[in-house]
Amino acid sequence: MQTKFGIRRNFARRAGTYDAHAQVQRYMAAELLGLSAEAVRQARRILEVGCGTGYLTRELRRLNAQALLVAVDLDPALLQAARQKLNGDTRTAWLAADGEAITRGRFDLIISNSAFQWFSQPAETLANYARCLTPGGRLAFTAVGPGTFPELRRSLEQAAAELKTAGPDLAAARFPGDSDWQRLLEQAGFAHIRVQRHTLTVYFPSPQAFLKSLQATGATNPVPRPLSPRLFRAMLTAYHARFALNGAIPATYELIWAEARK
Repeated sequence: MQTKFGIRRNFARRAGTYDAHAQVQRYMAAELLGLSAEAVRQARRILEVGCGTGYLTRELRRLNAQALLVAVDLDPALLQAARQKLNGDTRTAWLAADGEAITRGRFDLIISNSAFQWFSQPAETLANYARCLTPGGRLAFTAVGPGTFPELRRSLEQAAAELKTAGPDLAAARFPGDSDWQRLLEQAGFAHIRVQRHTLTVYFPSPQAFLKSLQATGATNPVPRPLSPRLFRAMLTAYHARFALNGAIPATYELIWAEARK
């Protein structure tokens, strides 16, 4: 429960800054739509889990203007931001709820962008989604994988070793990987499973700029453990010294796309 509260708090605080810094999430959504466009167009009832500020929601409606679309998010402030993007669309229902708590409903498509990595009970949730899908219905989602931000992890490890102290764990280290999602989908009874992964590296002028952008999206540790000033400064120095190239520093994401049928 503490983790879910932290997730809601982090994203709700950044409802006003998320869109300006969510380039990676938009890229993930575009790839997801490319993989599942046919399923979106054919669906009569769609459930979007973790709609956030509504970027994917708006694109789903653009591809299918007639389907009943149920958009779910933990926080009402994010739902309000998403609602404004759709400008009073009467075929979209907005639900402030935990996406993992959905156990009823009949949908032809359940879709989600960059939310499943935060699940606390992915096995049970996927089984529930399988029960909510109509025969032949599809599940399509993206997630961030455990290999995300290796540069930050190594810089923290180096800084902690230099200071002879313990460094914090990154939230991404606990995310399921592609093989985990494959196994979880199989266990939930899905068929025609397709899971893909690749890495994407983005560049920033400094480690501080990267961390500021990450914070602006709310995609930070839901149970934060603040760094001491000494450890933070040492991490910044290690990050720049170890990874800076031509005046920029990299931040690498491990991205996962998955699609399956009931």
